[in-house]
Amino acid sequence: MKTKHAEDLAREYGWEYPAQYFEYIVESLINGQRQQVRDLFNEMSPDSKDVFLNQYLEDDNSFHTSTRRICVSELI
Repeated sequence: MKTKHAEDLAREYGWEYPAQYFEYIVESLINGQRQQVRDLFNEMSPDSKDVFLNQYLEDDNSFHTSTRRICVSELI
């Protein structure tokens, strides 16, 4: 599967910023769409995945933490 930068994925959804795409991933988990979280994460380039996991997500013991766990399991 060809991956894309978060900036490009955000534009495809009609958003201005990569953070909006990142938030969409977290909102997918909030809505119970775990497979969608995996799919959206896997669409991103390695650089965008790194930014998402290490800069965007916070250790909040809530949805950000749960999203990180799901996404990290995709890397393994």
